[in-house]
Amino acid sequence: MNYKPSWNWLDVILVYGGIIILSFLMGRYGQHLMSFLHQFGFPNVGLAYFTVAYVLQFLVTVGLVLLLVVVARRTDWRELGLKPLSARKMLRYGIVGGLALLAVIFVLSLPLEILNPDIEPQVYEEILRSAHGVSQLLLLLLMGAVLAPISEELFFRGMIYPLTRYSLGPFWGAIGAGIIFGLAHWDAWRAIPLAIGGAILCYLYEKSGSIWATVTAHGMWNGIMTLLVYFSLA
Repeated sequence: MNYKPSWNWLDVILVYGGIIILSFLMGRYGQHLMSFLHQFGFPNVGLAYFTVAYVLQFLVTVGLVLLLVVVARRTDWRELGLKPLSARKMLRYGIVGGLALLAVIFVLSLPLEILNPDIEPQVYEEILRSAHGVSQLLLLLLMGAVLAPISEELFFRGMIYPLTRYSLGPFWGAIGAGIIFGLAHWDAWRAIPLAIGGAILCYLYEKSGSIWATVTAHGMWNGIMTLLVYFSLA
């Protein structure tokens, strides 16, 4: 992974700018879109709106990364970490790494419960708390444990980490990319745990050489937390 990426920070800004523009458009025209989709039988409820926004963000993020890096820069998509992963590395860095990541995040989250026990839940958690039935739980798991890890790992580990690594080296590059990951979630209270989690994911990417390991670890983090929150409401 010790190479100069063919893409640059302008490409990163363009991807993130696309995500921000999508959020603005959904905030302004989202209800019009849902009213249009309702004509075709799509339910106009909170979970449906969240699902549409989530899928659109996934498509915009993945689409812009591939467009700017693979198409515009004519870069081999494997340089984004989209490389095959052996079963041994998947077990070590994806599954075991994901469990270790979850343990670290859990420990780091304990002070938040003490300092601010009434911390405002994230939108995903709010939707999860209002979910009913297995079908809605599975839909949220698909978004939180599959779609989000794929798009976020492609952007933060596949695209951003090689840039920080090239400038700062593996250690400080992971710290830098982790900080960007934490700040990008716009959550002041959770920024530090997210930043450390992002740095750990950079380490897993560094050791495995494939974002499929970090997608798996990230998916386990999100998936297990989703199940813990959902079943705590039962």
